[in-house]
Amino acid sequence: MARRLVLRRAAEDDVAEQLTYIADDRPAAAHRYAIALEDAFERIRTMPEVGVLRSFRPRGLKAVRVWPVPGFRRFLVFYRVTPRTVEVIRVLHSSRDIRRALRR
Repeated sequence: MARRLVLRRAAEDDVAEQLTYIADDRPAAAHRYAIALEDAFERIRTMPEVGVLRSFRPRGLKAVRVWPVPGFRRFLVFYRVTPRTVEVIRVLHSSRDIRRALRR
């Protein structure tokens, strides 16, 4: 059974910010990124164990999985699997301070 995909507000904000930033200089790349994000979200929704299992502090971020956006591998989808959903916590560029960003 495929789970329902849920994006937290922080993940929605991440995606909007990234698309705006990319589109400022390269609208076609932003379009490709949007499609790649949809592909990544569909992959983790239908195959949630595909991502690498990681644990972060605080305790609420244990058992978080990470999956790269195809074609944009420096962008990482951080998500948690529940019995009914795949909850996307953040979508971050790998150059960010990941631990700090996830604590927010």
